[in-house]
Amino acid sequence: MAWYNESGKNESTVISTRVRFARNLADYPFTGRLSSAGATEVIEKIKEALPEYSAINFSSLSAAEAQAYVERHYVSPMFTDKRLPRVLLTGAGENVQIMLCEEDHIRIQSIVAGFDPQRAFDAACGADDKLCSKLKIAFDTDLGYLTHCPTNLGNAMRVSAMMFLPALSMLGRIEGLSPGLNKLGMTIRGMYGEGSRAEGNIYQISNSGSLGVSEADVIKNFTDVINRVSELEEKARKSILEGDTDKLTDRVYRSLGILKSAYLLDSDELSKRLSDVRLGSALGIIETVPMCKLTELSVSAQPATMILSGEGLDNEVARDKARARLVKAVLEASK
Repeated sequence: MAWYNESGKNESTVISTRVRFARNLADYPFTGRLSSAGATEVIEKIKEALPEYSAINFSSLSAAEAQAYVERHYVSPMFTDKRLPRVLLTGAGENVQIMLCEEDHIRIQSIVAGFDPQRAFDAACGADDKLCSKLKIAFDTDLGYLTHCPTNLGNAMRVSAMMFLPALSMLGRIEGLSPGLNKLGMTIRGMYGEGSRAEGNIYQISNSGSLGVSEADVIKNFTDVINRVSELEEKARKSILEGDTDKLTDRVYRSLGILKSAYLLDSDELSKRLSDVRLGSALGIIETVPMCKLTELSVSAQPATMILSGEGLDNEVARDKARARLVKAVLEASK
């Protein structure tokens, strides 16, 4: 089952958790200096090491097909660039994805619903152990795993949480959160990582370095930070609710009403209305909409995913009509 169809721990504040490892083959240059022929060789070697994984050739995908994987958070926006041959390996029931020839030769990731860094770590380690046992991976005894970007040196692990922080956003506290996170070795970005915006009050928080620390220490520090951010968000929600319960309740029900009755619904309005309904669900203002259904909608109603769902949906107006029908159907079924 895909992560966005599942319920998870602490899902009122943490939508998903991801663990990612960066690896490179020792006998090839980094992707910035890799030729197309070299990239093809790298890809074939890795595919041979993981024969049980399915391979998706991104060079053969349409723009919408490639973007749909971004919308599901299975690949980075950078990965859709077709400068080099690029392949996505999938396995372990969609909980593990491996990007081949993104910034590094190998980007292993596992993404799970809710807040569960250990589960994501264990899944990613399974693929990493297989690759490291079969391939010669670039490694230095002092620097650790050698990577394209120096910030990934060391254990080359990034652990991130996609967090829903509407109350902190409404109170204008997100910018003030960033310096404190930086001091703790964390960074906060938009929904799709570096360079993206926080759609629907969804932010990505991850560790910013991995040199000189163990994987266990990264996960412990990350867990402490995410728990603290969740506590701050919960306090902010309580403050907003106590400040004007009627106003917040009205906002939530208005957004729910629009989602259930709109004839046209674009993706920007969807993210805003889903944010209100998700907050209302988390606070118990409304009880009929499971969090996992809202997460599912945040993926299935994205533009590229919608385009692939039916003929004629490359037209924006037709897509907005279809999105409105989809959202209404999912919400009505959740009663």
